[in-house]
Amino acid sequence: MSPSPTRQLGKLSLGENMPTTRSQTHQSRRQRRLHQSPPAPVSAAARNTSASRRRYSLRASQRQEGETRPGRSRRGNNDNHNKFFQEERAESDIEIEVESHNENNSNENEEEEETSPDNMASMVLAAKSKIVYDIENLEVESRARALAGLTGRFDVVYCRESSPFYEFQLIERPRIRIRNGGADCTCSEYRNRPDIACRHIFWLVDQVYDSISPQTPHPGLPLSRDGFSPTLPPVHTLLQDRLESLAKDLEWPFIPENESTARTSSGDTIAGGLSRQEHVRDIMSAFNKVTLPEDFRRDLVEPCATTTPRTPEQCVVQGDFEATIFRLAVHDDNVYSSIRKAMPAGACAAIYFDKVHQKSRNLLTQFDEYRRSGRLPSSDRQWARSVLNNVSEVARELRRHVAQIRNNLAVRIPYGTKGAVEALITLLQEVSARNIDAFENNSWGRVAPPAEDDDDRNLYEQLIGQQASDEDGMGDEESGGWFILDVLEEIPASVLESYVLNLCDILAKVEIIPAPSPFLLKLKSLIHDAQSSRTQPRGKRPAAADAGGSHKRTR
Repeated sequence: MSPSPTRQLGKLSLGENMPTTRSQTHQSRRQRRLHQSPPAPVSAAARNTSASRRRYSLRASQRQEGETRPGRSRRGNNDNHNKFFQEERAESDIEIEVESHNENNSNENEEEEETSPDNMASMVLAAKSKIVYDIENLEVESRARALAGLTGRFDVVYCRESSPFYEFQLIERPRIRIRNGGADCTCSEYRNRPDIACRHIFWLVDQVYDSISPQTPHPGLPLSRDGFSPTLPPVHTLLQDRLESLAKDLEWPFIPENESTARTSSGDTIAGGLSRQEHVRDIMSAFNKVTLPEDFRRDLVEPCATTTPRTPEQCVVQGDFEATIFRLAVHDDNVYSSIRKAMPAGACAAIYFDKVHQKSRNLLTQFDEYRRSGRLPSSDRQWARSVLNNVSEVARELRRHVAQIRNNLAVRIPYGTKGAVEALITLLQEVSARNIDAFENNSWGRVAPPAEDDDDRNLYEQLIGQQASDEDGMGDEESGGWFILDVLEEIPASVLESYVLNLCDILAKVEIIPAPSPFLLKLKSLIHDAQSSRTQPRGKRPAAADAGGSHKRTR
């Protein structure tokens, strides 16, 4: 009588406590790796040959034994058929258990090879286009990026042609430019290895191939490390005179050439991008502590339609160095590139929102001083008197600040979101604490305007207690909105998550007063979305689009 499988295992000296399950086998292997020195190296060919021989001999003997089993050849006997497969699985388990100590090491190497990046699937199905790509020839890191891009999902804020490249702004902050001969991206992944395409480039190229490729790509479309397929026309060529139709097909906001406003497929417009002159004003105003770009040297601005190229000599303005640099930056690409490096877009955005934040703080400080003592600031006393003596004018000015933040969140995508949110929430905290009659019991003899009532002297009531109207100085903002909350609603919840405590503090104050119920509901919704942003992505609200991670639509 032949010995049982357990006795056979005992003869192989695999230890007294032989594992009986595969999980125990893997655990024991890990323990041996920790406590034993590595075995002498064995060539892969020899290891595979010896393992194959052992498996072959064992399976051959098992097949011979199996041929004598009753019911093996009777296909109609389901009980015997199932019993046979159960026995086969048991024999397979025995085959794994009887491997020698050196073969354990071989299996460990095989397991590592199976899970290594080198053994990733050579074919990948793109999530949206359903094109099957062949990525076998890509190196490990490039293959990983291709997988992440082709199976990922990204949202496009706007796209536009800006000769000599095509620009695509993604909501997560990266900006991709397709040029003749390649593509580049502003993400950190691409900056770390600019010799291979990042996931965003792989993703964008797939969208283009799916939408405007001359023919449906065959399965197994090869990809190169630059993100393009060598068997299809260059993407830059495919996009010629087709970017607007691509944007319409994919429902991406499109910015026509020489414009700074994007059009959606439905005909709506969104803010997006700055013109060359606006960029230069933005950069040069960043060196001034107070002046905002829209107020910087208005005398230098020329209508875009009438701007004619100037030579460096024609850019010189005698006795005005600032104007000379401005013109050079507008008309000379080298000067423009240099000043953009000196003051990058991210720095300009941070400076801009900090300036607006400071303007709001200064206004409230001046207002507090005026209502207590009647003293006006030394600068621009005429403007200060017309604004500070009237609470509704202070409210109007603060709304203008909020409108500036809102507009610039859109045109400065993807920069400055955090600074903008900080300015907005700080201002909302200040206003929520001002449910008072600003000029009650004043001791300096203020003369009230005709027909002024208690609400007219209450900054909280002017800004939070009632919705904005067309006459509230909202500029091109939509009427009927709620102070600051409409802007915060457009901010990604992941950004607001850092300010949940501030928002809860505001909610506690305005609930006591109380604020109008739509205001409270909107504020509670913002808090809920921010708190749940870690566990689930924030869905798009029907009343708002994206800005800074989101963009704002205007009618």
